[in-house]
Amino acid sequence: LKCLYCYENHKTPRDMELGIAKSAIERHFRDSNSFDDLQIEFFGGEPFIQFELIQTICDWVWSKSWAKPYLFFATTNGTLIHGKTQDWVYRNKGRFRLALSLDGLPEMHNHNRSGSFDKIDCRFFATTWPKQPVKMTVSRHSLSLLAQGVEFLHNMGFKVDGNLAY
Repeated sequence: LKCLYCYENHKTPRDMELGIAKSAIERHFRDSNSFDDLQIEFFGGEPFIQFELIQTICDWVWSKSWAKPYLFFATTNGTLIHGKTQDWVYRNKGRFRLALSLDGLPEMHNHNRSGSFDKIDCRFFATTWPKQPVKMTVSRHSLSLLAQGVEFLHNMGFKVDGNLAY
């Protein structure tokens, strides 16, 4: 979306390889003495650009027995959560949680995120994970609309975690 405040503009064009993901997950489960459970998070830019890789990683983890409880989590801009992707995350909602990154009023969101508000099925997120707050990033442009943006999101059924764009 080329969000105005995104730090992902300077990332490498390479994708994570399945072997690296498996190795990292195995290492965290192996070295699990310092925590009670594990959250495996997909983050950065829009993780669902790599939906098939996410599915493969999840299927691999779900096929094994682990000593600690775990949950998959992803932060998404929501624009790719439709069709088979939406069906898959819904079927797995008890073991895969999504946080929607949504910047308030449509005009706030659209200014920050390339006019993408209408590409998001907001109702799906509000009803599937009703206790999961949306991640609202407040930019210089949207600061004057902060209260209205939070009220708008609350009226849609969301709790709000606000962040400042840097």
